[in-house]
Amino acid sequence: MTEESGSKQEILNSNSTEDRQGRKSNKNSLIAVVGVFLLLITLTVIVIGYLYLGKSDYEKGTAFYKDKKFTEALFQFQKVGPDDVNFSNAQSRINYINGLNSFNDGKKPEAIVYLSKVTKDDEYYSDAQLMLGKLSEASIGNDLQSQIDALRESKDTVIIKKEFTGTPVKIVEPADPTKQADIELGRKFISEAENSISRFESMYQTARTAPLSTKGDYGKGLESVHKEFNSLKYSAQNKDAGVVELKRLVSDWMSKRNSFIRQLISEKSVSETSSSIALKEEGDRLYSQVISQLKKVKKSL
Repeated sequence: MTEESGSKQEILNSNSTEDRQGRKSNKNSLIAVVGVFLLLITLTVIVIGYLYLGKSDYEKGTAFYKDKKFTEALFQFQKVGPDDVNFSNAQSRINYINGLNSFNDGKKPEAIVYLSKVTKDDEYYSDAQLMLGKLSEASIGNDLQSQIDALRESKDTVIIKKEFTGTPVKIVEPADPTKQADIELGRKFISEAENSISRFESMYQTARTAPLSTKGDYGKGLESVHKEFNSLKYSAQNKDAGVVELKRLVSDWMSKRNSFIRQLISEKSVSETSSSIALKEEGDRLYSQVISQLKKVKKSL
């Protein structure tokens, strides 16, 4: 009886030992599986982070641009600074995107301004030229119709032709160094202003329809461009009235656009509301005046 009890006890002890060893083995296996899983996740995050974060804003924008994801591309290109070697290419692509949007929205003057700045090495240069051709055809058609209407409404006109005899004398006045310097300063300011206008409007068009999660970031960007513009110096001795008026209009326009975006953010609205539509329309009106004034001063200087 004692031997039988001892034998049973040995069997129980043996089973207990095997159970402990089995549980330990299972625990070690589970730890190993979890460790491998965590390692795979870590490696995946590192690889994805390297592939994405390792790219520049211009490279990210280019990838979206080639896939015709223009909203995403515009966001990335707008972050490319003037000191970046790809800044001019980014500006060309921004102009194409804005030109395409303006073309589709029927905003012909804005479309022509943007599309004319797309460079020849741009992927969509031929598309830009095609749209410019269509806009030109439409403009010629409108001009022709206007001339026909004018002829129909015109009355008989007496044309008096003056003839001058003798050899005309052309008087050449010596160049005024101060006047020439003022002209160059005016041209420099106009060029800088035009760049600010293009950057601001492209960023505004994206901010206007951006989701609330990113609208605030665009708002900060718009405020920054406005501040940069206000810091531009026009130091001509005899300032051109047209350039001074351009500076005033641009500042007023940017201020109105910023007020509109701030209103949307405060109302937590993605698009314009009944209380913000007036700000948008005033900004649109000022933008038309800005573009018109810009064309005038570029011709005069």
